[in-house]
Parts: sequence; structure tokens; C-alpha cells
Amino acid sequence: MKRVFHLILFLFALQLHSAASGNGMKYRYIYIEAVRQQDMGNYSLAFELFRRCHEMAPRAAETSFELSKLYLAAKQDSLGLVLLKGAVEQEPQNTEYAELLARMYLYRNEVDSAAAVYEGLATLQYDRPEYLHLLARIYEQQRDYSKLLSVLDRMELREGQSEEITLSKMQAYSYMGDQQGAYRELKSLVDAHPNDKNLQVMMGNWLLGNGRKEEAYATFTDVLREEPDNAQGQMSLMDFYRAEGRTQQADSLLYNMLVNPRTDPSTRVTMMRDWVKDSEEKGGDSLRIMQMFDRVLQLPQKTAEVAEMKVAYLMLKKAPKDSIKSGWESVLRITPEYVGARLELIKILWADSIDDKVIDECRKAVEYVPDEPVLYYHLGVAQYVNKRYTEAIESLRRGVANFTKETSASLSADIYVMLGDALYKEKRIEEAYAAYDSCLIYSPDNVVCLNNYAYFLSLDNRELKKAEKMSYRAITAEPNNGTYLDTYAWILYLQQRYEEARIYIDQAIKCELAEDSAAVIAGDILEHAGDIYMKLGHKEEAMDFWNRALKSGVEDEATLRRKINTLK
Repeated sequence: MKRVFHLILFLFALQLHSAASGNGMKYRYIYIEAVRQQDMGNYSLAFELFRRCHEMAPRAAETSFELSKLYLAAKQDSLGLVLLKGAVEQEPQNTEYAELLARMYLYRNEVDSAAAVYEGLATLQYDRPEYLHLLARIYEQQRDYSKLLSVLDRMELREGQSEEITLSKMQAYSYMGDQQGAYRELKSLVDAHPNDKNLQVMMGNWLLGNGRKEEAYATFTDVLREEPDNAQGQMSLMDFYRAEGRTQQADSLLYNMLVNPRTDPSTRVTMMRDWVKDSEEKGGDSLRIMQMFDRVLQLPQKTAEVAEMKVAYLMLKKAPKDSIKSGWESVLRITPEYVGARLELIKILWADSIDDKVIDECRKAVEYVPDEPVLYYHLGVAQYVNKRYTEAIESLRRGVANFTKETSASLSADIYVMLGDALYKEKRIEEAYAAYDSCLIYSPDNVVCLNNYAYFLSLDNRELKKAEKMSYRAITAEPNNGTYLDTYAWILYLQQRYEEARIYIDQAIKCELAEDSAAVIAGDILEHAGDIYMKLGHKEEAMDFWNRALKSGVEDEATLRRKINTLK
């Protein structure tokens, strides 16, 4: 719309002057065509047309402006800047031209020139305060505090007195070493708002910072006499006490603020965090800190920040696991929908044993947050570990149903591989393989899926080449994983590649021994070793592996005993 408006004005001006210029109609036609080509993206042609216009009318501001933009876009800043300055000189009232010129000066770090343009714009456009704000930033960066104060005075005249402007003026006076000037500005603001106690506290803080302690103390106590629960006043008085070494009075005031039900919750959180940090840095009494946490948590809590802070402190102090568990339970009483706290509590329960307590906690979690896939994952895992496969399938499918574009690929893959394992346990073979395929879409290198998928294919004695490729990728990613090596060895065995199979089953046993100081190896691995050695004719070694497998425990003990009895 701005382009159209300017074009209309330009054509109107040409019509007025066409009698005085024989080239008027030709110039107008070429200019309109240049604008049209530029709007179509034909910048080279537009450039040539604007250049011809400039040759015909070197003082035409609109052509100089358009041509300058094309030069600037082509990184020919010097030529662009000359034309742009010419446009501004011809039409000093045109703010679009002047704004671009000022931005170019800033881009070239010609700050004084940019400031001069903005000064002109601020005078020309009285109703646009952004020019003064830009000038204030420029003069502040240049550390020209006299000019900065002049601009701030003009801003105050237009916008009225405000805390932001006053603080900027105070800072400028302070940089100039004029503390009396800073004091006058603040006093003027305080006097203008006699009922604003926070401004009075600000005055007290300034007095304290400038060594006028008695006046500062009097200011703080006056504020608290009229508003005993004024948080800013209390915190400033507390800082005053600490600065004076009156630690007992400072701690007493802090305690009163923390336990005062009328203290704003966000203020209480800030104070508690600062106090704990200060206490820790000075080697404070952790028991006293815990007592303060407990006292504060007896008050109604709008957020769980203090409770979570307590848990963090317990963890810092390496408190017993039961204390940390109790801390997370306190957090969840305040915010039962807090997923992070739920996961931390589940992690603690998980470390003891993945039993019904874990399942119950996971169920509570999904009741409070029914659309969070990670919670269904933990519930499904807990149910799977407890051999409740049907329930695990249901939970994991609910997790899949709650996938969103924000759900991470790794979590999606983990849920699908767990779902595949549960489905396979329920003999729903094709559904299990479909789940594994879905997992690999999200995470093609998911080694758990690659191993499990390959192993179950081998148990079904199907697609062994596909299984071999997946299993090989798994052992390449984790070459010291005994379980994965066993899978690969078994797939080779099923393809009658017994010598290769022995190499990998030996590696699997070696890795298992390295992992377990008690030298307890999974019965399935030992049974596979016996089968492989038997095919190679090493009957004594095979018998030894099978007997050890029997002691370790295998899923199909009857079949293993038949092998042993047959060999005997």
C-alpha cells in the first residue's frame, strides 16, 4: 500500500510539471515500468530502467531511492549511500528515506551520522517516540551521557515521568559522577508518588548504596511501619542488617517472612533459594535448613517450587533414599500432574524392585497425565517384567495412541520395541514383527530392536538372512554385548555355519564372564554353546555347557534334559 501511495503522489506531481518538461511523459512511463519489473522480481531490468530515469532526472528523489536500494542489495554500499543521501536531501520530510539512511549509517558503524538523522526524524515526527528510544540507545553506547540526558528529558516530556526513565537518568548521572543529580531524579519520582512504598524502598536502597546508612534505615523502617508485609521493604532491611553484621536480626526477619502466610509465594521461593545458597557458601547448618523447609511447607503451597527445592537439597546432601522418595511424594501432593516428579519417584521405586508398587505408581501417573507417552512406556515395562503381557500390550498401545509431533523418535522406538516383545510373549507373532518394523522406522539403529527382532526370527527359523543382517548391525554397535553375540552365533548355527558360530559364542561367553564377577552366565547362552559344540563333534565340551545351562536355568528345561540324556 505504501508503494502504491507513493506512486500515486509521484504521478500527480509529474502531471503538474509535464508542461515544463518535454521528457515528463517518457520519464513517467519508464519509471512505472521499472517499478513493475521490480515487483515481478526482474531486478536487472528494473535496475537498467531506474538508471535511465536517473539520467533523465538526476534530482528525482524517488528514482534515487529505488536505485540506491538496488545498489545496496548488490553490496555496492558506497554508490547506494550517495544516492540515498541525495534522495533524503531532495525530500527531507520523507521518513522512509531517512529511516533507511539511518539504518545504513548504523550498519556502517557511522554512529554520529545515524544519530543526526534520528535527531531530524524525532523533530519531524513528534508522535513517534521510537526515534527518541533509538537515540537513547545510541548515546548510551557512545557514553555521551549529556546527550543521553537530553533525550531522556524529551522522552519524559512526551511520555510522562516513569520509573524506567528515572532509573536511566539516575544511571547517566552516576556515570557522570553526579550523585546529587541522580538523587534529585529519584526524589522527584518518589515525591510525585507519595503512596508508592516500593519507590520509597528504592530510595532507601540508593541511600544505602551511597553510604547514607542512617537515612536508609529510617526509610526502610518508615515503610514497614505503614506496610508491615511489604516484601521489598523487608528484604532491603534484611540486606541492611547483613551489611551491618547484624546476622541474628537478619535471620529473624527472614524467618518471619518465610513463614508469613501473606508473603507472596514467588517472593518466598526467591528468598528461600537465596538463603540456602548463602548458607551453603558459608558452611551453614543443614539441619536448620531442613527445619526451615519443613516449616515453610506446612503453609499452603500454590506451586511445588519449595518442595522441589527441598528434594534438590536432599540430593545435594546425599540424604537416604527414603527421604528423597518422601520429598518427591510431597512435590506430587502439590502438583500431581508433574511428569518429571513422577518419573523421579518411579526411578527410585524401580531401583528396589520392579514390582506392584511400581505398577501402581505408574497407573497413578497416567491417571493424572493421560496423554503422556513416556508414562505408558514405564507402565508397560513394569507390567512386562511382571509377566503381565496382556496389560503391557494395552498400556503400550495407549502410549502409541498418544504420540504427537513433539514425541521424540527415541521414545517412540522404545515403546514399539517393548510392544513387540510383549506381543511375541503372547504368541501374536505377526503383530510383534509389525511393531519391530515400526520401531525401526523411528530409529533404524535401535540395537535392542535389531537384536530381539533377529532372535525371534531365528526362533521361528524364518528370514534368516534378514535376521543375520540385523544381528550383525547390533554386534557392530555393541561388540562386547554377550546377549547380542549369542543371537548372532545362533543365527549362524541355524544356517549350519558352525565354525563361525563357535567364534561368536565363545566371544559371548567371554563377554558375559567379564560383565559378571560371579561368573554366572545365562542358561540360554550356555545351551546354545552346547548345541554348537555338539555339531562340531566336541561332545565333552557340549555336555559341560549343557550341565552348566541346567544349573543356570533355561526356559525349556525338558528339552535340555533330553539332549543330556541322549548324549549319555
